[in-house]
Amino acid sequence: MVKIKDETHFVPASGTPLPIFQRELEDGGRAFYAPGYLVVVDKAHAFQPELNQPAPAFAHLHTHAHKALIQWKALAERPFLPLCLTLYLNNECNLHCAYCFSMPQPHTAPRLEREAIRAGAEIVARNCEEQGRALTVVFHGGGEPTLHQNELETALSTVEQIAATHGIPIFRYLATNGVMPEQRARWIGAHVDLIGISCDGTPEIQGAQRPLRGGASSAPYLERTAQIIREAGKPLHVRVTLTPGTFLSQAEIAAYVCRVLRPSEIHVEPVYGVGRGAHMEESWHPEDADRFVAAFEEGRAVAARYGIVWRTSGVRMGEIHGPYCHIFRDVLNLIPGGATTACFCASDADTVTTRHTAIGHWQPGTVFPLDRDHIRHMQQVVSSPQGACERCFNRFHCTRGCPEVCPWDGAMQAVETTFRCRVARALANTQLTAEIATLQNSSDYYLLGIAAKEIQTL
Repeated sequence: MVKIKDETHFVPASGTPLPIFQRELEDGGRAFYAPGYLVVVDKAHAFQPELNQPAPAFAHLHTHAHKALIQWKALAERPFLPLCLTLYLNNECNLHCAYCFSMPQPHTAPRLEREAIRAGAEIVARNCEEQGRALTVVFHGGGEPTLHQNELETALSTVEQIAATHGIPIFRYLATNGVMPEQRARWIGAHVDLIGISCDGTPEIQGAQRPLRGGASSAPYLERTAQIIREAGKPLHVRVTLTPGTFLSQAEIAAYVCRVLRPSEIHVEPVYGVGRGAHMEESWHPEDADRFVAAFEEGRAVAARYGIVWRTSGVRMGEIHGPYCHIFRDVLNLIPGGATTACFCASDADTVTTRHTAIGHWQPGTVFPLDRDHIRHMQQVVSSPQGACERCFNRFHCTRGCPEVCPWDGAMQAVETTFRCRVARALANTQLTAEIATLQNSSDYYLLGIAAKEIQTL
């Protein structure tokens, strides 16, 4: 792997206002990066004026930089057009995870009303019909969406009927803890297109971090559910939440998940420091970021040997994105009580009221009004320039500290000093370093002293 001249990341290239970044290499060469595009030049070409030369590689560099600015501006200005319906059916759960963002209870009212689901589905279906898109429905939640199978079946049937009325296809996704009766797992395997199961690792890790409410391990149940899903021929994704106590075990976690659960993808995330996980945020140390990334790469190498994708949502190279806000992702997220929220962390009416993250609220006997003025205001606030982020090479590819750090809460100061920010930069820098090495071994670089390529997501 190519060596970096010092321990800094890419820095803004001088002589241009565009988001183009550079890094000097140990051999005297230089790498240039614009969102989604990387150029490497040898020592003979490594001087600043070539940024303004008409060479195709640098023309593409400028094109990508302009495109990133346009796409980022669109986040704040384009109308909210929900094409995905996310349903939090309840705030109840049969587990007692150590870090749950919503802190659900065994029996908590209210649940999401069928008529609210119908009203929300009508909004999304109309948009999908106009755009020629399939309707995506996601069953997720502040609780476990499979707890009440009759309500899950009713909700799915309601959305399917509306999609059929509008003449559009439907894609069904379910996020689950995997703890359910065998019959319910078989129903899911027959009626859902993609299933995501949360598993934090080996039975020892799973038992400690995601126990049943009685204290027993949930591992045997989710192993059985994963097997049933595979037997049904449906794709399976696994969500791994890493905590300060487990992040160094990513290779071991990858081996277990690949061998036993056998998903097509594994999504790895540092634990969110919100809800019940707030106390864990204090246990992350910024200096742990490099060790986290090294362990992440070890886990990815293990997964690759099984032919399984290992990725994270916090850094998506090749994609222009910001925080997880639903207003940027065209998601209509309904929660119990009939509100729709811009923040996935807000799973109950009290939270959306306190944080002012409600962007609409269903009322019985009415259509589902969206607060367009509030949505536009939120888009402007959350997408506004934020301090050191504006000079960061990774600013178009990370979630900017979300969900712990949110500009809507006025909490963006010094985000660059946080563990999550350092992990995001280190992950991006690691990928670009590997890509630099690949380019330096290419025939273009050998013959022309310059090589370039598009950069895809982690």
